[in-house]
Amino acid sequence: MCDSPVPPLASDMLAGGPDRSIWRTTMPKQKTHKGSKKRFRITARGKVMHRQAGTSHLNSRLTKKRRRNLRGTRVLDGMDANRITIALAGDSY
Repeated sequence: MCDSPVPPLASDMLAGGPDRSIWRTTMPKQKTHKGSKKRFRITARGKVMHRQAGTSHLNSRLTKKRRRNLRGTRVLDGMDANRITIALAGDSY
């Protein structure tokens, strides 16, 4: 056995020696939060767009004006926009 902190891979042992690239340590990438990916979109200017809540069902109790105003997407403001941008890892989908 080798005194290295990382055990050699089986493919390295077959190839005649360990690949030196596995000894380098890199920071892990931040993964995209999949729930945020489905609900938010980042514009080219960095604004966070979202769909209004309360539009999926039980709309007969709402006034026509309220239903009309809930259509489309809106810009999310404040600190929530920063958290969503971090959760999306800067990617827009």
